[in-house]
Amino acid sequence: MLKKMTLILCFMLACSTAYSGEKEHRALAEELIKITDGDTVMEKMKAQVTMIFQQITSQMDVKETDKPKLDKYSARFDAILKEDMSWEKVKTQYLDLYTSVFTEEETKGLVDFYKSDLGKKVTAKMPELMQQSMTVARTYMQGVVPKLEELTEEMRVEFEGAKSEAPAQAAPTTQAPKEEKKADKKE
Repeated sequence: MLKKMTLILCFMLACSTAYSGEKEHRALAEELIKITDGDTVMEKMKAQVTMIFQQITSQMDVKETDKPKLDKYSARFDAILKEDMSWEKVKTQYLDLYTSVFTEEETKGLVDFYKSDLGKKVTAKMPELMQQSMTVARTYMQGVVPKLEELTEEMRVEFEGAKSEAPAQAAPTTQAPKEEKKADKKE
C-alpha cells in the first residue's frame, strides 16, 4: 500500500512539475509575442481588410439616398471584425504555435534577445525590412513571370498537340479497311 501511495505521489509531482513548466513556457511565449508586437497582428489585418472593404464600397457608386443602407452594412462589417478578428480570440492558438515551435529554453533566449537594444531595433525595423523585401521580390518576379508564362504556354501547346495527334493516329487504323476496299475495287 505504501508503494502505491509513493508511486501516486511521484506521479502527481511529475505532472505538477510538467504543468508548471508548461505554464512558464506559455508565459514566456506570451511575453515574446508582446515584445515583438505579435499581439498587434490582428489589428494590422483588420486595417488591411477595412481598407479593402472601403475600396469595394467606394467603387459601388452608392447614391446619397442609399448612404443609410451603406452605413448599416458598414456597422455589420465592423461587428464582424470586432467579433472574429480580436487578439483575444486567436491568442491561445498563437501561444500554442510558439510553444510548439520553440522550446522553453529557446523562448527564453528569444525574449532576452528582443529585450536587448539589437532586438528592439529588429522589432522596429522588421516591418520596413519586410516591405522592402516584398518590393525586391515583386521586381524580380516581373522578369520571371513572363518566362514562366512562356514555358507554360509551350507546355500547353505541346500537350494539346499530343492530344490532337493521338486521335489522328488512331484514325488511319479505322480508315485502313476503307482504303483496302478502294484498292480492291481498282483491281
